[in-house]
Amino acid sequence: SSLGIDVDFVPSQATGETLAAELPATAAGGGNSPTKVLYPASSKARNDIQEGLEARGEKEDTAVFDFTRLNTYDTVPATFDADQLALIDDIEVACFGSPSAVDAWLRNVDVKGGYVDMDDEEKKKLGPDGNGNVVAACIGTTSARACLESGRWHAMDIYYPKENPGVESWAASIAQAAGDIMERKFWS
Repeated sequence: SSLGIDVDFVPSQATGETLAAELPATAAGGGNSPTKVLYPASSKARNDIQEGLEARGEKEDTAVFDFTRLNTYDTVPATFDADQLALIDDIEVACFGSPSAVDAWLRNVDVKGGYVDMDDEEKKKLGPDGNGNVVAACIGTTSARACLESGRWHAMDIYYPKENPGVESWAASIAQAAGDIMERKFWS
């Protein structure tokens, strides 16, 4: 690479599911031992990689990977102060880099909107009012799925890169969301 680091493998898409499906198994020490995988992750990260690699072993009826997950950090949701809560009304695009960011945003919207004591089904009935009336710009499909499954966004108000998730394509999704908002305002 341009940084002098040899890269042996890059999945076709930057998702845990794709990595698990495409990661090549290597014979450790030339034998039939499973490939050792160390996965440092957030304690809140999904299990897509581990489950995908284990499923590959089940298909071949032998362990293909020896998987060790190491929770190296934890994300802590932000609790907005009164000034930050007041800003929610001015936001048009919320940018999410993880499902936990979606959850944290919605918890703060719940405080602002007085939805804290409502159950999830009641919150889903709020639609966009229940998300602060923002469109979502997500880094990838996992975060976009969290928005959709919350029931508080219409699918057309969730922007994310369909292919090659990552920072560059996330920025393009943010730009697309902002452009669409400007166009909606122009025509309304």
